[in-house]
Amino acid sequence: MTPRWVERIIVSRSLMWVIFAAYFALFLGVDALSRIGGDVVLVAGVVGLGAAFLWSRPKSGRGSISTHCEKCGATLQGVAGLPRATCRECAHRQSWAPKR
Repeated sequence: MTPRWVERIIVSRSLMWVIFAAYFALFLGVDALSRIGGDVVLVAGVVGLGAAFLWSRPKSGRGSISTHCEKCGATLQGVAGLPRATCRECAHRQSWAPKR
């Protein structure tokens, strides 16, 4: 389950941009003082972003998004390379789909 504060950051684009701008300003400030310190802040930011992505992504019982319906096993229709959240055959909403 994703914590509420992470959901708020993901939903609010302006808050996401403020966090990115603050991180970028921190990176530039540290990089101006120390080249190695700037590299450490950059690597820490990339690792933190990767951890946040893995922590907040939708999860199914199998650990990833499936292209087959969990209820009837039919192939899910795709949109922009991702499967639809609702099966056309049985109208079942998949467990990995975001809540409405």
